[in-house]
Amino acid sequence: MSTTTRSKLATALFAAGLAMAAAAPASAMPGYGPGMGTGMREMTPEMQERMKTRMATHLDKMANRLEIKASQQDAWQAYVKVHKEQLDPAAMKSAPKDADAATIARHRADMAAQMAQKLSTLADATAKLQSALTPEQARLLADMTRNPMGGRHGGFGRGGDGPRGPMGGGMGGMSGMGGMR
Repeated sequence: MSTTTRSKLATALFAAGLAMAAAAPASAMPGYGPGMGTGMREMTPEMQERMKTRMATHLDKMANRLEIKASQQDAWQAYVKVHKEQLDPAAMKSAPKDADAATIARHRADMAAQMAQKLSTLADATAKLQSALTPEQARLLADMTRNPMGGRHGGFGRGGDGPRGPMGGGMGGMSGMGGMR
């Protein structure tokens, strides 16, 4: 399957998942229900700072692993900028607590549309970066993008054989499957 086909399939599956989540009644979702609000809590300034710090650390590690050259800096900086723009706490607001089911569903649909737009922008920045990289760097970027946190136990790109074999997971490369062991 070509990279373009895989990318389109992944985007379609992601959008379908968001649409299903948006259409599901709040009371039918785990952890939601009477007295539980609309399921999202506002991010505190401390949470926002932790997210920004984690993202900056992650992007620094990516840059180090990719060994970004001076000639690639413009594409890299554009990629970093788009990643940082993804963290918009204002866009993560929950629907009003007294919202009816239709308002909650519309709010979720609007959030899904915003996320789709952000992911499209990220895809464009990633394509620009990828075109500036060497073939080896592009393969490494694909690996880091495929496993952004490095699989189950963090520290992306450990490589080599882990305790569960070459893929580190024992599920044929599906090591990020939560509690499946």
